[in-house]
Amino acid sequence: MKVSTILLKTWFDEFNREYFRSSLPVPKFVIGNARTQLGAMAYKWKSVMGRKEYYGYTIRISNYYDADEKQFKNVLLHEMIHYYIVIKGIKDTSSHGIVFRRIMNEMNARGWNITVRTDTRNWNIAGKSSTKGETFLVLAAVTHAGKHLLSVVNPAYARRIERIMKLSQEVKWHAFYTSCDSFFSSFPKVRSPRGRIVSPTVFMKKTDAMNRTDFKG
Repeated sequence: MKVSTILLKTWFDEFNREYFRSSLPVPKFVIGNARTQLGAMAYKWKSVMGRKEYYGYTIRISNYYDADEKQFKNVLLHEMIHYYIVIKGIKDTSSHGIVFRRIMNEMNARGWNITVRTDTRNWNIAGKSSTKGETFLVLAAVTHAGKHLLSVVNPAYARRIERIMKLSQEVKWHAFYTSCDSFFSSFPKVRSPRGRIVSPTVFMKKTDAMNRTDFKG
């Protein structure tokens, strides 16, 4: 999905009432397309009688990734914590210091997943399809140790990899799939059994969306 300034304001008003006792003035909302910065809270300041006076508060959210509603809300709440700390003139130990983490943990205890830094390695780029319509041969595997792995396989080595996977004592389950998902465009095409560890949630989401294929070695 993509967010809009109207949607951000709607969420902001809801969170302001629920978590900040409606103490936050409505800032300016800006939609960006940054790859590395999903959200940002910025402001200006001027010196008045020898003291800093802050104004021009802006919350910027990036539409670069195809995130879902809760992921966008987590990013917005992250920036609202920064906003709250500045508005209240609270001194923290660092940008994501003791105060920030305390508020973050209190919100996460209520069902959110706010983090200091968001890992976007498993996120899809919004509106991007696979390179040149490429179809990927994907190996999905679960180890006895509980690791979930995804890998893009060089088709010429698929049967060899299949035989090795069947003999491996570390592998609990594995399967081959085909996919046109741009998520896999950054994966190297492997010639041996190795893969990228992903969360069980990402693993299930990706395998459920792919087409199963069999290699009989």
